Amino acid sequence: MKHSIAFLVFLLVVGALIGTTIGELLGLLVGEGTRMYSFFDLGINPSFGPTTLNLIIMSITFGIKAKINLCGVLGMLLCAVFALRKL
Repeated sequence: MKHSIAFLVFLLVVGALIGTTIGELLGLLVGEGTRMYSFFDLGINPSFGPTTLNLIIMSITFGIKAKINLCGVLGMLLCAVFALRKL
């Protein structure tokens, strides 16, 4: 059974969300001063914006920011393996 590209992207985003959330929670449990905290806190923060579109009667601001840590990448990999097994 083939899945669409949108479904695979959805799985990767869900894996990143779950993994990043788990990484953040583990970082809080470990504590900020320890070496393990820096392991869970290590990540990237890609962002776009803010960009404003002025339409005379209203103004719209667009922007997006993400935080992906190492656990988020692991979550993406697990979801990718899951998706490939189901293909």
